[in-house]
This record gives sequence, C-alpha cells and structure tokens, in this order.
Amino acid sequence: MSFRIQRSAFTLVELLVVIAIIGVLVALLLPAIQAAREAARRTQCTNNLKQIGLAFHNFQDTFNHLPTGGRDGHHKLDGLTACCRSVTVHGWNWTYKILPFMEANTVYELGTPANDPTTNLAAGAYNSTEDLVAAEAIPGFYCPTRRNPKVYSNAFRCDYAGNGGQRLATGAFRDAGNRGERGVVMLTDFDTTVIERIKDGSSTTLMVAEKALHPQAYGSDGGDNERWNNAGWDEDMIRFGAHSTGVGIPPIPDSLAPSPPSWTPVVGLPFTYGQWHPYFGSSHGAGINACMADGAVRIFAFSIDRDVFRRIGLTDSGEPVTLD
Repeated sequence: MSFRIQRSAFTLVELLVVIAIIGVLVALLLPAIQAAREAARRTQCTNNLKQIGLAFHNFQDTFNHLPTGGRDGHHKLDGLTACCRSVTVHGWNWTYKILPFMEANTVYELGTPANDPTTNLAAGAYNSTEDLVAAEAIPGFYCPTRRNPKVYSNAFRCDYAGNGGQRLATGAFRDAGNRGERGVVMLTDFDTTVIERIKDGSSTTLMVAEKALHPQAYGSDGGDNERWNNAGWDEDMIRFGAHSTGVGIPPIPDSLAPSPPSWTPVVGLPFTYGQWHPYFGSSHGAGINACMADGAVRIFAFSIDRDVFRRIGLTDSGEPVTLD
C-alpha cells in the first residue's frame, strides 16, 4: 500500500494578507517610534539648557556677575559700536566664557589673550587662536532635533542664544537700547548684572533659550553665520523676547514671540529685520525650551500669549507673570 503525505502551505492570498497586516502595524508604530525619538531629543535639549543655566550660576559665583554676551572690535581701542566681531579674547561670547563650568576647560584654554593683536587696523587682525577654538565642537550647544554638530566655513555653530531683553525697531544692533539694558545677557563692556538684581524675579525671567533659525539656512542665516565662540554682539548668540516700536513716550512695547520651524521674515509685526532676525524659536514641533534665570528649564508653546512672552523677556517690566 502507498501513502501520500499531504503538506500544508500558505496560499498566495494568505501571504499577501499577512504582508498587508504587517504593513499596517508598521505604519501604526512609526509615529509612536518617531514621537519617542523626538521626546528623547527634546529631553537632551532640555538637559543642554540645564547645564548652560548651571554654568551661568557658577560663573556668577566665581566672578560676581553673569557672563556677558560679547562685543565687537578691539576692547582697548574701539567703542561699543565697532563692527564686526571681537578682535580680542576679551570680547568673545558667553558661549566661550562658560566653558570652564561645562567640563570644557581644555577648549577654553585654547584661546589665549597673549595672542591678541595690539591693533585692529590691518585687515583680518584677530586673535590667532580664534580659529583653533572655533574648530572645536561643543555638543551641549546643539539641539539634537535641529542638527548634529557640523562645520560651516571652518567653524561650528550654536543653537542657543542669551536673552538681551528688548530690541528696538530703530537703530543699529550695537546702539543704545539694544545692548541688553533690559535683559539678562548684556553687551560686554557696557554693563554687567547678577541674578539678584533681576527686578521681575529670576523664576519668571528668561535667560537662555533656543534661537529661531530657518531650516533651509543653517550656517548662512544672519543669526547662524558666525563662529560659536566669537560672533561679536550678534544675533547668533543674542535674541530678544520684547520689542519696542520707538513710538510714543514711553515707546509702545510689543512681543517678539517664539517662532516655529516654519519661520518667515515677518511674524505678524509691522516690520522685518530681514535675515538678521532677533526671535527665539525652535525646531521642536510643540514649542521652545528655555532656561529661566533661576536655572529652571521650561517649555513655552508657540501659541503662548504674546504679552506673557514679552514680560518674561524683560527683567524690569514691573508686570505680574503667571506661569503654569
């Protein structure tokens, strides 16, 4: 007698159904995976700002004032309106000043004031160690949602900016009224401040936050075209939460509300700064991460009330602020 063994197998239809089910499951899981990855990146960005805030506090404990934002020109030869980045180490940005308090002292020591030129009359007369520092990437200065550390024109960049308070619609960036008078981070050699001097309270005053940057202009935007250690007093390292039209006595206040990734030159305001815009912003979908003057990090939605954001951008508004 002969026996026939029957072998079971998937039919083509069954196989196609299984593939289709797997495809649907993958499609359902992808958003969740992407959301989890973004949550992790946002957490890393938050941690970056916490470290920056701690460095600001430790800097004040050491030098009895908060780090200043930077300046242009030769600090011994030029006035505060000089252009267009610092000739000497003294005028480098807050990003360089806080390095010893971010476990980056090795990079900090690459910059040596002994290499400062004694004059800035010759073209390109800058501190000769500037390029060495600019070529070092500081991971804590990059938001992982926006980008990984990348060299542009032989130098790295920074995704965070200090709060200069109020930006006037008229006058140059270095003119009086635009030097951090009402902010936490001030123009180097103009003035200094301490956390205890913030009239509106350190817990409701913005100190450092993510800067607005057009996604197609990394490395070239007016607020991202300078090296991280020495941009001078510039939008690369300084942004503003408040704006004044210069109309009336006192000038009419307004907000420079945070901008989402799809930022455009004019954001509901009757003026434009072109590519040198002074806004805070973020590459996150929900809002910006911001370190307050007390060191706490908060998330502010892009839909935040404009007047509330104006108030937290000033050290001396004299107006109450309620944060959830």
